[in-house]
Amino acid sequence: MSISNHGYKHILLNFIAPGVLELRMNRPNKRNAFNQRHYLEIGHAFTHVIPILTECRCVLLTGSGSIFSSGIDLAGMASGGIGGAVTSFESTDKTIARAAGVLSSGGLWQQSHLAINTCKKPVVAAIQKGCYGAALEMISFVDIRFCTKDCIFQAPEVDLGFAADVGGNQMLPKIIGNDSLLRELCLTGRKFNAQEAYKFGLVSRICDDYKDLMKQAIEVATLIASKSPIATQGVKTMLNYTRDHTLHDSMNFGLVWNAAFIQTNDTNLAGKAFMEKKQAIFPNSPVLNKMLPSKM
Repeated sequence: MSISNHGYKHILLNFIAPGVLELRMNRPNKRNAFNQRHYLEIGHAFTHVIPILTECRCVLLTGSGSIFSSGIDLAGMASGGIGGAVTSFESTDKTIARAAGVLSSGGLWQQSHLAINTCKKPVVAAIQKGCYGAALEMISFVDIRFCTKDCIFQAPEVDLGFAADVGGNQMLPKIIGNDSLLRELCLTGRKFNAQEAYKFGLVSRICDDYKDLMKQAIEVATLIASKSPIATQGVKTMLNYTRDHTLHDSMNFGLVWNAAFIQTNDTNLAGKAFMEKKQAIFPNSPVLNKMLPSKM
């Protein structure tokens, strides 16, 4: 089921299964490379559109064409430097202006990635063939990651003369438990394959090919979407909170969260379905802000 595209040029939003909204990066001729508009559209969708789609219970993040994403669109960013970075010897004033550009534009890009993580809907990424640079940083903000067996990953920023700054150096240490390996990958910029990504926990499934990838990703997203949206929102919120807080604070937060949200009818529905040996059917979760956002 197609929905309003909100003036987007580089992403598509479509319901592809009950409760499952696909956000598809749609620049196949550019290998889904990120220019500034691409970043802003992803951030806008996760901040202003997806949260108010009550029928959306899980998001499937995909990329059109032969590759998930090649990362930053270097050609598209060339006129302003990569993220505003200095590209030649320049006057002090111009250098300062470019530095300010990093803080301004880079902050917007960071917010786009953070929006994926803070969105209350679980997000599953289906990654085919290749995931480089900024795209690798982006998928570190999703909840579940699957890839094809021929997928290649890389953090190549050191070869471009700068440090990755849109979340990879902050989120990947929370995903990859081997600090030495993490530093090796980020300091050398070497490529690593699906098997290595699975071994150290970046992905949880390796699929045979693109068809198998989409089949398994849709199945898992559909299963998540069949659960209580109050419960899945609670799980994601608690896991995110626990990642950044102490055990004691996180356990207290969990009690406070459930004290509020257990007052919904989902627990009663689940209990009744269990007793009757039926599949519980849960209503969509309420949305407090139903105001539609302005178009891009």
